[in-house]
Amino acid sequence: MEGEGPLRGTRIIDASTARAELAGRILADLGAEVIKVEPPAGAQARSLPPFVRGREGEAEASLYWAALALGKRSVVLDIEQEGDRERLRQLLADADVFIESFDPGHLAPLELAYPQVRELNPALVYVSVTPFGQDGPDAGIPTTELTIEAAGGLVGLQGDNDRPPIPIGFPQAAFHAGAQAAADAIIALYAARQSGLGQHLDVSMQAAIVWTLMNATGYLPNTGRNPPNTSEFRADPPMQILPGLALPRYAECADGITIARFGLGRYGWRTLHFTMRWAESHNAVPEDLCGIDWQNWVEDAVEGALPVEQLQRAIDTMLAFFRTRSKTEILAFATETKGNHAPVLDVADLRADPQLAARDYWIRVGDRLHPGPFAKLSRAPIRLRSPAPALGEAQVLLESPRRPARGPWATPEGDGVFAGLKVADFAWVGVGPLITKALADQGATVVHVESETVLDLLRILPPFKDDEAGTNRSQFMANFNSSKLGISIDLATDAGQKLGRRLCDWADVVVESFTPGNMKKFGLDYETLSRSRPELVMLSTCLRGQTGPQAGYTGFGNQGAALAGFHSITGWPDRQPCGPWGAYSDFIAPRFGVSALAAALIHRAETGEGQFIDLSQIEAAIHFLEPLVLDYTVNGRVAGMMGHDSPTACPHGVYQTAGLERYVAIAVETREQWQALRSVAGLEAFGDEALTRLESRRAKRDEIDAAVREWCRGREPFELARRLQAAGVPAHVVLRPSDLYENAQLAHRGFFVTLDHTEMGPTPYNKPVTRFSRTPARLRRAAPCLGEHTEQVLREILGLDDDEITQYAIAGALS
Repeated sequence: MEGEGPLRGTRIIDASTARAELAGRILADLGAEVIKVEPPAGAQARSLPPFVRGREGEAEASLYWAALALGKRSVVLDIEQEGDRERLRQLLADADVFIESFDPGHLAPLELAYPQVRELNPALVYVSVTPFGQDGPDAGIPTTELTIEAAGGLVGLQGDNDRPPIPIGFPQAAFHAGAQAAADAIIALYAARQSGLGQHLDVSMQAAIVWTLMNATGYLPNTGRNPPNTSEFRADPPMQILPGLALPRYAECADGITIARFGLGRYGWRTLHFTMRWAESHNAVPEDLCGIDWQNWVEDAVEGALPVEQLQRAIDTMLAFFRTRSKTEILAFATETKGNHAPVLDVADLRADPQLAARDYWIRVGDRLHPGPFAKLSRAPIRLRSPAPALGEAQVLLESPRRPARGPWATPEGDGVFAGLKVADFAWVGVGPLITKALADQGATVVHVESETVLDLLRILPPFKDDEAGTNRSQFMANFNSSKLGISIDLATDAGQKLGRRLCDWADVVVESFTPGNMKKFGLDYETLSRSRPELVMLSTCLRGQTGPQAGYTGFGNQGAALAGFHSITGWPDRQPCGPWGAYSDFIAPRFGVSALAAALIHRAETGEGQFIDLSQIEAAIHFLEPLVLDYTVNGRVAGMMGHDSPTACPHGVYQTAGLERYVAIAVETREQWQALRSVAGLEAFGDEALTRLESRRAKRDEIDAAVREWCRGREPFELARRLQAAGVPAHVVLRPSDLYENAQLAHRGFFVTLDHTEMGPTPYNKPVTRFSRTPARLRRAAPCLGEHTEQVLREILGLDDDEITQYAIAGALS
């Protein structure tokens, strides 16, 4: 029925800790009934800040809980008691999905582990989220958000090069793991609806973080070293586009700062050109710099046609002009010119953002204003239905009658959950390709469309095999597009558009990430395609969404992270932000996109209806900061940069050890962890009993931090981390990308898989995050070379004969 979520009629039992609280929230957004099982003292998330001002520490006042438990129902069960365990078993016998995030092995003695629960309900999807997975050498070590992010390699890539590495200013590991768990749970639910059989999903938070590293894991196997300006090269001066040219990472503007990116080939080069034209129109450019064509300034400077000194004066002129313009003006200008500008927005700016307002993004639920749906679904839209529940408000659900049994769909022949599903993939760069890759890894036939007339940006970005650049030699591109077939079509030609239409008419799913309006120009928009095929599911993704005054804004995940608020909280309080590593929002949006798309496929299978999905990457990414957004909408507080500080741990930091740019992350949350650290580190000066309380330690944070820093200095990092872990202290070496290949836990999970690429040869690829016990996702083939499977797709998939193929080639469709 139109207007209901695509997961309506699905029952989720959510017994997660804060490690996976987001998973149930996403499923609730999509229309599932989510029953939150809480212990008598309440779920862990109820104790997490921020809180409603003046009610700090109250369970019902946690804004973290308000964000992550939205749409759920609460029942109280003490699973340490047999009577309540039996009540939980009764719920599980009637459920579709169970989510838990206890330490590995915790539920087995309670007879609630997957093998035991499977006997009650063979169709149950049982999702376990843990820091390192259910087994392996690190499965039982003590952890916190900081140490997990360090173990996944993200922390080590961030921060200023003259200070220790730094985490994002709001913990992210649980958000990545929760979003991944939701996406994979829906895929497994699709499989259960096909066959009547559930399975166990083993989600590793560490592996989820590794997937945020962009291109970093590709460097060691392809170039023999870590990425520039990271790891052992961390203190090196920033790489320069041209020798002697000073290009800032951030520029001051009238009411804050903005990113101005000049790299990435033509995408960055035009930024200088159009900005200088803008400054000229305001008489802000010296006469001798007026009228110059700056569109090819790098080539002109390399060839000597443009003196570097003159170019530097232009950059300085542009920076001076920025100081007279507001964030709003800069964002509007970037939308108009497609320049790579992105103002650094904070949570207050998000609330005032005209694009979000135009898209009716903000939703009042109860008495609080929340970020709105993470995606817009045309037939079964996301609804934010009810506020986070009071403790035990739905206890009556424990007595609810059993639901009618659901018969399975017909199971398709083939390997994988999505065997037989046909996908036309017109997406490029990061978000769209990662969404379609999730389908391909689960057996869908995904045809990835490219063109040599306008190369995918990732094909021209490192790391390249053997450091030799080439269209088919980028592991950045390859890692995001494994398991797919590749075809080359020039959509700028009439014949290319007709061929694109034939591919869309073959497909069950179309995914694209062009600037809004381009698919309509090609005759490949959803309205056109679905006119004769109402069962079609189509997902369009871009930074700002398909509608609104800034729908045409173009850019990448670096700009997305700035516009979604991440840069404003990541850095040192006494400096400009450093921001998260790379195109950070590109690794948030796909997890939401897979959830929306997989849910839409369930809706299609049950109703016959397709639908259109509008995925704004920024709107999705804001949900990873939703507690901070609520802190502003409720309390008026604007989150700032935290450095190494944390409201939930002390000490909490990244400490230098022996070795070049080697660090260990340590975060102490509990009384027991503090006592263990004092014992192992010999912190006799901090023996006051009051310091067993977090608030007392935070009052002496600088002194404690200095003592821990001194104790870590000069010690071998891996031995230091092992010693702390053995004592019960959450600690981990801040891993480099190269360390990940030597990491025993990732090796235990078989995380890196070598595939034989047509041009690059045998090369390691990242494996999917989650282990599926019955229908494992797997990498089915190396990524395609440009157009590698064009003839195969034309003949075997589209059924074209020789004459038709020749006509398309003559007409310029195949490029």
